[in-house]
Amino acid sequence: MIGVIEKVRYADYWKEVDVEAYTDGYAYDQYSHLYLMSLAGYEARVKAITSALVSGREIEIMGQNPVRLWQDFSQKYRILSSKLGSGLLHQIVLADVFLKSSDRGPRLLYIDKEEDTSEIIYNAVKRSYSVPLIPEWSGWLHKKMKRENCLEELSGTRKVVRLSVSEEELDSFISEGIKNGEIDF
Repeated sequence: MIGVIEKVRYADYWKEVDVEAYTDGYAYDQYSHLYLMSLAGYEARVKAITSALVSGREIEIMGQNPVRLWQDFSQKYRILSSKLGSGLLHQIVLADVFLKSSDRGPRLLYIDKEEDTSEIIYNAVKRSYSVPLIPEWSGWLHKKMKRENCLEELSGTRKVVRLSVSEEELDSFISEGIKNGEIDF
């Protein structure tokens, strides 16, 4: 599914740099930290923008509601590249917090529009934590984690959820859910 295409700009007037490319998807938090961006355009321009971003420079997405974004300095970023025809390049900038596999600190989950958010969150928790879970609890777990502020949806044109929960919190949620009869075996 193709989303809305928006221009992305990196400008440094002291160095006489002003380049633009296009994005069809991105996600950022309330502090304007960019965690995910799909970028395409002429190779030199795309590389200039992604290099600027991962080296701490501000970029601007010039859509209907322009937004200025920059990297989260606590994150490392990966850039995935694919050459297209006619000198064009597609790159995806992805913060390492998407790739975490342990329960230490928050992680980000990409949710495609056709996917079930409850199922993705259940699978992420099942993979990363040693708490006992069964698939029938996925809807309850999703709602409980939202109520407890363990899930935060980022801004942008792609659905990304920040999962922030500890093993102890999960144990507590499940024990409470069983005790209160909200879930059962």
